[in-house]
Amino acid sequence: MGEQPPYRQTVKDFCSSCNNGWMSRLEDTARRVLSPIILGEPGAISTQDQPVIAVWAQKTALTAMLLSSKEQRSRGYGLPKSVYTMFYDCQSRMEPLGGSRFWVGQYEGKLGFAAIHVTPLAVRIPGIAELDRPQCYAVTIVLGKLALHGLVFTTPALEIDVTMSLGIPQIWPPQGPVRWPTGQPCTEAMFQHLANGKMLGSAVESVELQPWTPAIDLPRSVIVDGKVHVPALCGKHSYCYPAVILAEALRGRFYAFATGCACPQAYLIQTEADAAHCKAIGAAEGISDMYEALPGTEVVIHEEAGLFVCKRLPVVPAG
Repeated sequence: MGEQPPYRQTVKDFCSSCNNGWMSRLEDTARRVLSPIILGEPGAISTQDQPVIAVWAQKTALTAMLLSSKEQRSRGYGLPKSVYTMFYDCQSRMEPLGGSRFWVGQYEGKLGFAAIHVTPLAVRIPGIAELDRPQCYAVTIVLGKLALHGLVFTTPALEIDVTMSLGIPQIWPPQGPVRWPTGQPCTEAMFQHLANGKMLGSAVESVELQPWTPAIDLPRSVIVDGKVHVPALCGKHSYCYPAVILAEALRGRFYAFATGCACPQAYLIQTEADAAHCKAIGAAEGISDMYEALPGTEVVIHEEAGLFVCKRLPVVPAG
């Protein structure tokens, strides 16, 4: 997953003319339109402002993805340079990249929570093996009460119509003025589900839209002396966690924890019904911030080697 602690890091990949020109004007519009929503004040987004907000959301996500290393990008965790070139061309018409959709909703969760989350997705067609690169990316931005969710297809031949299960209004392509809040709020317990793209669905029969397998599945692990040993995503090291957490997942109880390897590289890991998934990769401080921001109850597991700290995650309501 391409996830970073938002609004705390600086990216220097943009020139001063862009930073102080069209991107600055973009921020001004976003501030005017979104500030009341961030504070939870009922409002509206005009049809005229909707393309600008969609571009702002896409710019914010693309900027966050620049924090991925070259090695991570080569494994599908980032976008090719050509996508940034195409995005630069968007400034003339102030519309997001082709193949994009965006929705705006309400976040109901921990006060002060903020996140930028980018998940690579795959369009799965029966009888065809999953490709070695994602075909689209889900984008989730939470800031205060604001929740923006988007999708951009990077393989035009596999672009499909999609559904959004939260029932929140679409702002791109525009479908008329939008009142906020509208639709089902995203709660703390639902956030990871939304961020993983699992509230998006394919509107095409027999075709599925799912998280891209290499981005969410950890390498094959083994259990030794009551611990699950996992090869780290760097391909050079490994880390471990108590096997009791794996047993809990089989009972429908899921956990999250922060760990790392000797690179040094830090990981945010979350167990789900099908496997343990890597939710974020980055510096230890940033991963620690993400872990602290997650909802749930902290649990301390006593081991021979010491204490293992993790969070038991809230149960996501069915449906």
